[in-house]
Amino acid sequence: MNLYGAAKVGGDILAYCGKCKRDLAHVIIAMMGTKPARVICKTCQSPHNYRLGESGSSSRRTSSLAPKAPRATKTFVKNSEYWEQKMATKKQLPMKPYKTQELFQLGDVISHTKFGLGIVEEVKDNGKIVVLFRDEERTLIHGMGASVR
Repeated sequence: MNLYGAAKVGGDILAYCGKCKRDLAHVIIAMMGTKPARVICKTCQSPHNYRLGESGSSSRRTSSLAPKAPRATKTFVKNSEYWEQKMATKKQLPMKPYKTQELFQLGDVISHTKFGLGIVEEVKDNGKIVVLFRDEERTLIHGMGASVR
């Protein structure tokens, strides 16, 4: 018997979640006889094999109890802010309407009917370009039907 009563499919149980890295409430989704086999974490919604909670296993994961070195902090810049900074440097360049037949070069400013203004960040060998738009980077095709010069 566990904290939540007799184990049964659809019932709750305390289990270790490898994604959350802690003992949390889970819902039992499969049993092997009278023992839980598969569970879904109620916190992160990830399904996984049932693992006995930390309190139920004395020898497991002793290394995880050791203090961990602090992670380096990451600096994030919103895509829209980065896009605005890049567009500010490209104000003087002419805008090219995006057409799949056109060939684009690194740094070109394009106007896409659906995604808006963008800057060509990368020209790939396979007829594709990576364009930075306000919301995200997108891979588009170009040079379809254009003659090789």
